[in-house]
Amino acid sequence: MAIALYVALVLDGSLALYLHQFMNYQEYGASNWLLPIGIMLIGLFDDTNSKEIWLALGAGVVADISTLGIIGIYTVFFPLSIWVCQKIARFLPEIFWARLIVVLIGLTILDVYSWGILNLVGIINISSRVMLISLLFNLGWSIVFFILTYWIWGNLAQRYPFLVDLDAYRQ
Repeated sequence: MAIALYVALVLDGSLALYLHQFMNYQEYGASNWLLPIGIMLIGLFDDTNSKEIWLALGAGVVADISTLGIIGIYTVFFPLSIWVCQKIARFLPEIFWARLIVVLIGLTILDVYSWGILNLVGIINISSRVMLISLLFNLGWSIVFFILTYWIWGNLAQRYPFLVDLDAYRQ
């Protein structure tokens, strides 16, 4: 699963490079959120493995260093999101649409959180109007990435849970 998260991080960067022209319209744009979608889906599919919070922390540190150059946004959001998703998954029906809604809410929170932090620190200077309209583009693209990767993350979380020895359960 850790390798899949690394591949998602690399794909985030590659897709951002090649899909940039399709994901932006004038001053509004969307982000590639393959890694955050994967993190949240792992929490929603496997709600009993608390070790995945450590996986999310490591993925957050690597994602922060490779994308932003500073540690903070993903390092805080990923472990927190997987923990919240694991808690929500215990009460949520295990269906596609319920998980889609949770992930879209999580991505909205991530978008607003990262915009707020990066604006506060002065790394970006984007108005709230541009951010809100870009949020709609982001949600549209996130639905596409969610649909394309939903079964991949589900299979990984169920067949290869992080730091769980499944050989003890096999005959």
